[in-house]
Amino acid sequence: MSKQHPGDGPASGERADRGLDEEPRPASNQGLAIFFAALAAALMLGYLFLNKLVDISREEDCMLSRAKNCAAIELPSNR
Repeated sequence: MSKQHPGDGPASGERADRGLDEEPRPASNQGLAIFFAALAAALMLGYLFLNKLVDISREEDCMLSRAKNCAAIELPSNR
């Protein structure tokens, strides 16, 4: 058998995996609600931002084609 030197690992009476037996704490309902609310807000803001970029790109394409009227066309409703 080999001798144990300081820093070579656990002593003969200690377990090497003492932290592996502990169960992780479950997430609280409040924490999950906050996470999903933040995720929904981020997705909504991302969607709105993407739509704004698409509108700006379309307007820029229209201006680069030297069109006279690049304003958005509003169609009358039939109701």
